[in-house]
Amino acid sequence: MPARQIHSAEEFFRAFPGVKDVFIDGTERPVQKPKNLRRRKKMYSGKKRQTTRKGLIMTDETRQIGFIPMSKNGRRHDKRLLDKVDIIRHIPPEVTIWADTGFQGIDKQHPNTQIPKKGTRKRPLSPEQKQENKIISGIRITVEQSL
Repeated sequence: MPARQIHSAEEFFRAFPGVKDVFIDGTERPVQKPKNLRRRKKMYSGKKRQTTRKGLIMTDETRQIGFIPMSKNGRRHDKRLLDKVDIIRHIPPEVTIWADTGFQGIDKQHPNTQIPKKGTRKRPLSPEQKQENKIISGIRITVEQSL
């Protein structure tokens, strides 16, 4: 059974023995609409256009799920949910974290992080950056397939 909370590096290594890479992703699952309008607004996800519960999944390179915190309302952002769980500070610096662009800013919290670059209209991505993003996405697909 995956851990619900990790409070130390020892607990991290118990959940992920001998790991070198960790993959983090957010997932949403649909739920029935609550009758209470206030709760319905909190659970509505604009991305999925329905009421959802959002959770995080942390896997290793073998697709073994080692950490699933409690799910929250679907309106919450992936990075905010990760900050609330506060697991990044328990991951040792020699472990590489692979995440998607929903976790922008995680690289300031952990020194060994791989996140695709984001382009804008004023500053589009160069061909080298696009190629690097493809490589990162190809490696990150393991967490997408473990959901």
